[in-house]
Amino acid sequence: MWHNMGVTIEAPESLRERKKARTQEALQSAALELFQRQGFEHTTVEDIAAACEVSPRTFFRYFPTKSDVLLGSDVEERRDRMLALLAAQPANCPAWAALRAAVLSLTQEYEHERERIAARMAVIEATPSLRATKSEYQRGWDDAVVEVLADRARRAGAPADPLTLRLLAGAGTVALRAAVDMWLAGPKSGSLTQLLREAFDELAAGLEPPTGRRPVTAPR
Repeated sequence: MWHNMGVTIEAPESLRERKKARTQEALQSAALELFQRQGFEHTTVEDIAAACEVSPRTFFRYFPTKSDVLLGSDVEERRDRMLALLAAQPANCPAWAALRAAVLSLTQEYEHERERIAARMAVIEATPSLRATKSEYQRGWDDAVVEVLADRARRAGAPADPLTLRLLAGAGTVALRAAVDMWLAGPKSGSLTQLLREAFDELAAGLEPPTGRRPVTAPR
């Protein structure tokens, strides 16, 4: 961006990036609308491209597969931002607290996309192949969280038990999924952020009993 005679002119690179972002958003919106109306399996890449007046080749420049237009780029971008925030948490911050802070960072974006998230989840639930793909994405998400937690532990010189890290990552995923499910099922005025805080607190209370309360032990 530069200024000429008092007029602000955007650099060509910026204009290109904005155009790419608009095209990507248009493809995602068109795909979601078609998936809702026709079903995922009965919607083709050609249908999605035609709805946006672009070629199938253009579609594939943005999304490798049809499922990626529903589960791909923006989900991965948010995951990467969450992982960066997790890695940036103070070294002396306990792993669970660090994960809580990082996952909560996602909710500000989700809060403004209630309808789209609900529509996306409805399409996934109605499509067995997408449910399997979602599980693969989720496994990749958990693996990435474990890697960041392990790296934080190494840098802090703290123990990094693989089982504990896997449990922490899985628990964080469960907290997010439960909070989103409750949020979508509840009134539109509900707060996803509050539900997610409560979910993390409930899990923490179960894992770390309050002082003075005897932990429940398994019968012998």
